[in-house]
Amino acid sequence: MKKVFTVFAICFFVLSFSFSTTLDFDDLINRLDIKKDVEALAKDIGSVLAGGMFHSGRTLALVPGIDVGFCTSIAMKPSEKNLILQDTIGKKPFGLPYIQLSKGLPYGFDITLRGFPESQGLKSLGAGVKYGIIEKEIAVVKLGLSAMYSYNQLQHSDFKATTNSFAGIFSVKIPLIEPYLGVAVDSTKLETDFSAIELTGQPVGANENKSVSVSEPRYVLGLNFSLIPFTYINVAGTYSVDHYGVDFGLGVKF
Repeated sequence: MKKVFTVFAICFFVLSFSFSTTLDFDDLINRLDIKKDVEALAKDIGSVLAGGMFHSGRTLALVPGIDVGFCTSIAMKPSEKNLILQDTIGKKPFGLPYIQLSKGLPYGFDITLRGFPESQGLKSLGAGVKYGIIEKEIAVVKLGLSAMYSYNQLQHSDFKATTNSFAGIFSVKIPLIEPYLGVAVDSTKLETDFSAIELTGQPVGANENKSVSVSEPRYVLGLNFSLIPFTYINVAGTYSVDHYGVDFGLGVKF
């Protein structure tokens, strides 16, 4: 089991670093005066910044009640209105990786903490709280319905983005697999942080830092695989803004 998990972890880190290196925001300073372009960037960032926070509608047990793993949230391409990313990466996939830890708490709550070491000028941190609304067992079938709030932050030398997300999650667990469905609303605030020197010489309207706030629904349909005891792999298809994406994760759960 240890060897299998190590191989998956190595593949995850290689994949995650390859996606984080594709993110390039060089064109942001040239479009500061076009609000809709900055808003389109904020929506796309929010769609991956809030992604991968959940992979089950059930909450963890109180003891030991630990879930630790790696996950990455990927959008298959920038949205049609996101000219800032399109001008730098075209229509390639982009995403963010995370190391994630969840712990079961009393009264049907879970807490989740996550982040990733700084890579290519990007640093992410996040936290979430999930509450189990309904959990039922019918023979070998386990049903779960929960609500989750999460906060995630992405720091870059040119901006800071924060996303508040509210989600509802439903899952059905049978031996070895657990399909899950989630609907979330992501509210993202993006604040640029260019220096006075960088802004010097920019046209009127683009010579000062900007702040935009946007909201967008996100839909998630996924599947957990637990072929080895205490381990899992989860894969989900997502839809947000105007494009599809993928959430992928692997970890151990006790």
